[in-house]
Amino acid sequence: MQRLRLLLWPFSVVYGFIVSIRNWLFDKGFLKTYVIPNKSICVGNITVGGTGKSPMTIYIVELLRDFKPAILSRGYGRATKGPILAGENETASTIGDEPYMYRLRFGKEVPVVVAEERKLGVELLNQQVPDSTIVLDDAFQHRKVKAGLQLVLTTFDRPIFNDHPFPAGNLRETRRGLKRADVVVVTKCPEIVEGTTKTLFAQKLHFPAEKVFFTKVVYGDLRPVFSAFWEEPETVLLVTGIANPLPLKQHLEKQYKVELMDFPDHHVFTTADLQRIHQKVATFAGRRFAIVTTEKDAVRLLGLAETEEVQSLPWFYQRMSLEIDRKEAFNNLLLKYVTGTNERSR
Repeated sequence: MQRLRLLLWPFSVVYGFIVSIRNWLFDKGFLKTYVIPNKSICVGNITVGGTGKSPMTIYIVELLRDFKPAILSRGYGRATKGPILAGENETASTIGDEPYMYRLRFGKEVPVVVAEERKLGVELLNQQVPDSTIVLDDAFQHRKVKAGLQLVLTTFDRPIFNDHPFPAGNLRETRRGLKRADVVVVTKCPEIVEGTTKTLFAQKLHFPAEKVFFTKVVYGDLRPVFSAFWEEPETVLLVTGIANPLPLKQHLEKQYKVELMDFPDHHVFTTADLQRIHQKVATFAGRRFAIVTTEKDAVRLLGLAETEEVQSLPWFYQRMSLEIDRKEAFNNLLLKYVTGTNERSR
């Protein structure tokens, strides 16, 4: 792996240079940025792959319930184009898996808009739901729009300061991009993170310690995707289509024997996949089993809900949430921004 990274290093230098030039053009005003007129919070990252943006987006929306929150996403993987305000008949295919998950989680209370061009998404929101507080899911590199408050997420086990630009590393841009952030959130932390470790993290990030927050995943109960009844299994088949399924696998292994069937990130499940899953569970004959997936993957499975094969299996999804160290300080920072003057946007 190290040798491969060395071979790819020249390409990373070129990629990092091109992205840096692009950022410079935006910074100097040669490329135009649309400043979002609403109170707006961007939940982004610099790293390719799962840093926990969806749980953070959900956390922020729940925190801002009294401030008309709305979610704006690109709608990755959808089969449609253009800005769409999610309605009752949407599916993961029409708006993307994460926006559909938000729609199912919050219902009509929280508008969800998808748009490749985020500016068009903001304009649609302001036409349909004026004065919303907009939470942008994954828009840190979308320099054509500027949110009032920028959050960047990085994982504890794969921090930005130990990484390099794509393809030798996993960074979407160079580490200098962190200068555009207002807050850094270190996600997927172990149970206990010592104070000295937190201080060292902030120093290596070259970021004020009071603006660096640490979070860990809290696993909730397993919920049925369809109508299966929970029966304590001997074996769990973990079926995922996310960037990194290993933390969930390790969590489940504390209680069950787990076998992993891993698909690519944002994978759209097909009947052929179901056949593979059926073949796998057939090997569990005589054993009690459950099929566990993520909440994000579960919404894609709903597209196959009419298939008898999928409903006949004991499908469950793992509910997850965040626990934030210095929670009160984090909440106050966001609430102060939402209730105060949008200084960043002026």
